[in-house]
Amino acid sequence: MPPPSDIVKVAIEWPGANAQLLEIDQKRPLASIIKEVCDGWSLPNPEYYTLRYADGPQLYVTEQTRNDIKNGTILQLAVSPSRAARQLMERTQSSSMETRLDAMKELAKLSADVTFATEFIN
Repeated sequence: MPPPSDIVKVAIEWPGANAQLLEIDQKRPLASIIKEVCDGWSLPNPEYYTLRYADGPQLYVTEQTRNDIKNGTILQLAVSPSRAARQLMERTQSSSMETRLDAMKELAKLSADVTFATEFIN
């Protein structure tokens, strides 16, 4: 019997850790899934994190886009867009030219994502 259509099987990566293989129930709130992932790696403050696609443009997964996740998708746990925007703003103010340059490169990459761009502008 095939799994229900609202269940997708994914891998979720985090640097320095083994990937978690999960069955995501698309009916569960995204925050609940992120909390489960953070608990699996003993990461505090799940509200600081979100999921992003590991391949392609590495877009953030939101409640509005989560239904685009397909079986076999590789996701990565990432810093939330609001937190990433704050961190990038701080890095662009650095006295180190190299730090500012790295921040600008990352900003150029992340700004292609509407979710991040909205947070950065706000």
